[in-house]
Amino acid sequence: MQLKWTERISLIQSGVSRIKAVAGVYRLINYNRSDDKYYVYYVGQADDLNNRLSQHLSGNETNKCCQKYLDNYTCYFRTAAISGQADRDGAEVALNNKFEPSCVERIPDVKPIEINFD
Repeated sequence: MQLKWTERISLIQSGVSRIKAVAGVYRLINYNRSDDKYYVYYVGQADDLNNRLSQHLSGNETNKCCQKYLDNYTCYFRTAAISGQADRDGAEVALNNKFEPSCVERIPDVKPIEINFD
């Protein structure tokens, strides 16, 4: 499945506001100044990407691992719209397999689908 990913967007309210209320998958990314690299620390999916990303903003975040990144790093996100639930599940598994994010608490129990990551 060929996905159309957004560019890397700052994980702040003005950045989240740029995302429509559409279904899709996303990844949360931190920038590590010490080695000048970006790392994916969380991947997920939602029926409403705008609403779900808002839940990740500092002050709303319930995942303590994600909150640690928000507190200590400059964070970003990328999204891709996917309407079907089965495709979102498979794409989320593919993202987990590719990036091995440290803050994911659960992964869908399905086979990954083939997707592009850029």
